[in-house]
Amino acid sequence: MRFRSTAYPRRPLCAAVMLMITALALPVSGLSDIRLPSLGDASSYDISPHEERQLGQAWLRSFRAQVDILYDPLVQAYSEQLVQRMATYNPHLDNKHLTVVLVDNRQLNAFAVPGNIMGLNAGLFAFAPNEDEFASVVGHELGHLSQHHFARQQEAAEQMQLPMLATMLAGIVAASQGQADAGVAAIASSQAAGIQNQLAYSRAYEKEADRVGLDTLVRAGYDPGAMPRMFALMQRQVMLNGGRAPEFLLTHPLTESRIADAEARADQLKPKAIAHGRDYPLVRARLIMHLESDPENALARFLNAHADPIAQEYAKALKDLHQQHPQAAIQRLKALQQAHPTRLMINETLAEAYASAEHWDQASQQLEALLDLSPDYYPAQFELAKVRLRQDRASDAEHLLQQLSQTRSQDPHIWYQLAETAGLAGDRVQVHRARAEFFQLTGRFKAALTQLDLALDKADHYATKAAVRERRAELVDMRQQFHDLMR
Repeated sequence: MRFRSTAYPRRPLCAAVMLMITALALPVSGLSDIRLPSLGDASSYDISPHEERQLGQAWLRSFRAQVDILYDPLVQAYSEQLVQRMATYNPHLDNKHLTVVLVDNRQLNAFAVPGNIMGLNAGLFAFAPNEDEFASVVGHELGHLSQHHFARQQEAAEQMQLPMLATMLAGIVAASQGQADAGVAAIASSQAAGIQNQLAYSRAYEKEADRVGLDTLVRAGYDPGAMPRMFALMQRQVMLNGGRAPEFLLTHPLTESRIADAEARADQLKPKAIAHGRDYPLVRARLIMHLESDPENALARFLNAHADPIAQEYAKALKDLHQQHPQAAIQRLKALQQAHPTRLMINETLAEAYASAEHWDQASQQLEALLDLSPDYYPAQFELAKVRLRQDRASDAEHLLQQLSQTRSQDPHIWYQLAETAGLAGDRVQVHRARAEFFQLTGRFKAALTQLDLALDKADHYATKAAVRERRAELVDMRQQFHDLMR
């Protein structure tokens, strides 16, 4: 059982996206003793919330074209639920709804982008031993968003942008003319100047995100000591890797004063009594099994870290599935389900095991029972659509995915699967409409408009033609906005 990793054709990042990445992810190397300027109030920034949302959505479309996206509905649903719950406990966050992107990368990393977008690497789950530590990273990223660090960084970035850009352009021209050494030196010097100027802001912003994140962590009922513990684990990782820091520390510089501040604040705080965390070990087991090439090694690694017998048995079932032993997995998961009938992840994974064994009727019954228990549980809806396809019920599968496309309209994978399913159901108009949504969500507006033109040619009802024309006009406007932001 392998999760889907969606890779799109690689494109160079545009200037606007690069500026955003520079502002939010500031690598550091050997710079110290920099005076911190006054940061100003979190509410005093020039970029409006609407502009932040537009910029964030443009960034997300470009980002999906650059990286491998992890698509495991169970992990996605868990991550979205945790991030949304954490967001409700951050009193400074204007908009509590976030878009969560999972990146199929084993490196320890997480990031936040204007427009309420949060990215989580698969490696973060494998690294954070418990949900408290994982939530501390989420809280920190929410701190960046709620304090509008990107917008507040812009003033400093704009002050240096033109001289930096001139030097970088000169370097690129020199390199293109065969003067590679001179070109690289010019580019490196301009980037070093930019990093040094922005680092003064970065360190102060990191402390502010720590403070807000720690407050959010406690409000949400997590252990405040989880944040300094996570810092200690990261420091240990640096030592074990011979001084090479994980990606998260390259973009979130960790200083002794940050650690001391987090420890001092954590000692003064007490969490509320809120139950949480029982599904995190199951999610972590899925991702460790996904990232490790050898299921036996993955299981041993997980068992060494988790004593919870439920999580251990779940991990063994996942190992069976990865080794193509679905019957053994079914037996383990049925026992778990009987002991814990309301655990959604266990129920869903049992349905996956039935599907792996090609027991389509049993998988269908399991998913229908799960949806009776939790009607809006989207992983079960998505899995049931796949099972319906294998039962030669393509029209039913298409109907399920159409419903999902309404509740999860910004999920490109839903649209991709809907297009594939509509093709098997013989619905050519829906094929092209779904492909258009998939393409626009991955920044390929020309391809999206072509698909809508094809849908218009094949549509034979007036209402359908009108809906396609209306959507086409909307995408033309979106494409113009996207191109304006990307300049």
